[in-house]
Amino acid sequence: MTAEDEAAIAESAQAIRLHAGHGILIEAGDEPVIDLLPRRPRPAGGTLRGWTYVVKDMIDVAGLPTTRGSALYGGEEALADAPCVGLLDGAGALLVGKANLHEFAWGVTSENPHWGDVRNPRHPHLAPGGSSGGTAAAIAAGIARFGLGTDTGGSVRIPAACCGVVGLRPRAGVLSTEGVAPLAPMFDVVGPMTASVADCARVWHALTGEAVEPPPSLRGLVVGVAEGCAQAAELAALGAEPREIELPHDILAPYWTIVGAQARRTHEATFPANAARYSAGVRRKLEAAGGIGHRAYRRAVEELTAARARFAAAMTGVDLLALPTLGGPAPRAGCDEAAVRGEVGRLTAVVSALGLPALAVGDLQLVGRTEADVLRAGLCRELAGAGVPEPR
Repeated sequence: MTAEDEAAIAESAQAIRLHAGHGILIEAGDEPVIDLLPRRPRPAGGTLRGWTYVVKDMIDVAGLPTTRGSALYGGEEALADAPCVGLLDGAGALLVGKANLHEFAWGVTSENPHWGDVRNPRHPHLAPGGSSGGTAAAIAAGIARFGLGTDTGGSVRIPAACCGVVGLRPRAGVLSTEGVAPLAPMFDVVGPMTASVADCARVWHALTGEAVEPPPSLRGLVVGVAEGCAQAAELAALGAEPREIELPHDILAPYWTIVGAQARRTHEATFPANAARYSAGVRRKLEAAGGIGHRAYRRAVEELTAARARFAAAMTGVDLLALPTLGGPAPRAGCDEAAVRGEVGRLTAVVSALGLPALAVGDLQLVGRTEADVLRAGLCRELAGAGVPEPR
């Protein structure tokens, strides 16, 4: 292990000690994850050498339990790394922890009765967002330089906004979800979370081999601006042509039908038989999704497909979308998750339903046709000196 690695690990260890009791990491194995580093295989070099990272505990790491943030799982060690973890280890990155989350990756606050509520290191009066709240909090706390989250309806982007970091939701299928516990497979993705867009592009390169370089400006791009996006003037100053657009909020009805139906089937081995071992919030969501049969599901898929086609036609000539990440004020610490989740996640859910990639730079969401589209725009904005927008 190099001196650079040892210094990075020591920094992570100090931050872990400083934030002990804040619910950021899950230590379900016999030893702390950071102490297992010497026994994990390491390459001689790599583009992420000396970079520490955490993975949301929906993602398998060989030799460690995968709890899914639940009391029902985590009794057995994963037999193999998820491919996304193998790629990061192969790039020389240093796994220092498994991140806490909203139980079963289904919620926007990362309150967890089994493993402790995740606390927001940057904005203590706010929840850290969910469901990848532990990953975002680990980055904001300095526990890790980057992390992996999962995103079905906003679970990477909402915590990025609440904790003041960066999160990328790729298109479904671009990164393998093998070895990742599912919620609603049609929309589930794995995405990197970082402190800057430049770091996100670097991790994306390690995960996919795609190098993304910042453009000198956004000149020639038409940017659709939605929901009164506060950063529209910044993008115009970089050369983009802003154009007001409306998001297809009608896509949410079929989207939530599909998510609910798939989640019920994902949990059919344990719910409702073990309903008492679920948190009250997730139990209510699964109960509400009961009874969605194949006819309603098929109709929802048809409606979703039609809504996607209508929006694609309406967006002819628009290169990028800019909108807030959060649909309203960030959730407060200790709030009623059921009361806020609809508003908090309404914009991220629309983007998930559309199947488009999105980059959350705090409370700014950039949406494009490819991951490179949104990373280039984010890099251009960052190099111009723009910061990470604060949550409202």
